[in-house]
Order: sequence, then C-alpha cells, then structure tokens
Amino acid sequence: MKKTLLFALLAASTQLGHAQSIAAGTVSLGGSVGYNRSTNKTSSNQGSTTYTQETTTSQFSFTPSVGYFVKDNLAIGINAGYSAYRKPYTSYTPAPAVVRAELDPTTTLRLGAYVQYYKMLTEQFGVLGTLSGGYQSSRDSQYNGSAIQEFKGSGYYAELTPGIIFFPIPKLGISASIGSLAYNRMSYDYPTSPNNPAPAGYENTSSTFGARFGLDQLQFGGTYYFGR
Repeated sequence: MKKTLLFALLAASTQLGHAQSIAAGTVSLGGSVGYNRSTNKTSSNQGSTTYTQETTTSQFSFTPSVGYFVKDNLAIGINAGYSAYRKPYTSYTPAPAVVRAELDPTTTLRLGAYVQYYKMLTEQFGVLGTLSGGYQSSRDSQYNGSAIQEFKGSGYYAELTPGIIFFPIPKLGISASIGSLAYNRMSYDYPTSPNNPAPAGYENTSSTFGARFGLDQLQFGGTYYFGR
C-alpha cells in the first residue's frame, strides 16, 4: 500500500513538473479586453407627470501584445493599449430647458514593454504575473462654466498585474485578471484658445500609486503560442 501511494505521488509530481513549462523560444501573440457599464435610474410622480433621470457611465479597454520566451515560463514583449472612460451623464425626462451636451470620453493610449512569468499548476491551468511599463498619453474634456475645455497630457506608467490562465488546447491560453498595482504620472498642457493663452511657467502634473482590484476591473485575454 505504501509503495503504491509513493508511486502515485511520484507520478503526480512528474506530471506536474512537465506541466510547469512553456519552453524557451515560444512566441506569444494575444491581447486582453475589458468593458463595464453602470446605470442608475430614478423616477417620481408629480401630479400627472412622471419625472425620470438616468445616469450612465462606462469604460472600455483593449491591450494587444506580442512576446518571446527567453527562458522556460519567462517571456518579455511589447504591448499597446487603448482605454475610453465615459463620465457619468444624466438624462432627464421631461427634458429641462437647458441641456448640457455629454462630454467626449476620456481616452488613454499606451505603448510599452512587459515581463511575464507563468506558473503552471496543471497541464491546463496556471497563474501568471505581468510587470509592464512605458509611455502614455491622454485626452480629457471638462466644463468650464458653459464652455468645454480639452486637456491633453502625456507621461509614463508601471503596473504589476496578477492573473490566471487556462489552456483548452496547448497552443491557446485564455486569461483573466481583476486589477493591478499601478503607478501613473502625467503632465498636462494648458487648455489654450485664441483669447486664452497659457500663463508663463504653467505646470500641471499628477501622479498616483495604489492597488485597484474588483469586478469592475475584470479583463479577459486570449493568447496564441507559436512553437508550444
């Protein structure tokens, strides 16, 4: 009985050892996508009239990437990113006399590099960690009284993102993550116009550091592995 159990444990550990390797020289091509939308609606009756207001917000992101495994389970690569955040906007029924137009989404473009490590727990399932960083630019719009001002900025970012991965077939991986530990730094241009030049010595920078995890950060990805 003891010999049988020992043999089974050795067989399982051998199988796990084989499952833990994505060989050096493998090339990965993939990307991740995320989307969330929230809506809040209220209504009330005043006499014969029903008044309603609905507030919506949404966010979309897409990140393509290509990588190369320099060692077993360790890949380096480049990636790009696009995200659009639509600010909360409230519509009213009946419509008020003055209606503010909905602002354009806040958009961010990224270009960077990453290091990614895989830890396969079975032949089909594993965990991974991705450290990425690079350049980013953004465009935002805000109301200044009744006028809309546009803000443009650029800077850099660094992120550490844990995730899980599942291989339905050896060459195709499906991954998921729910957030990251991130640092962002941005410098914004002055929102100039013909009658509103930038003041001398103007500087507007922001930096953030922190962890953000949750289902509103959920992203799914798909990656194809050439040579696996």
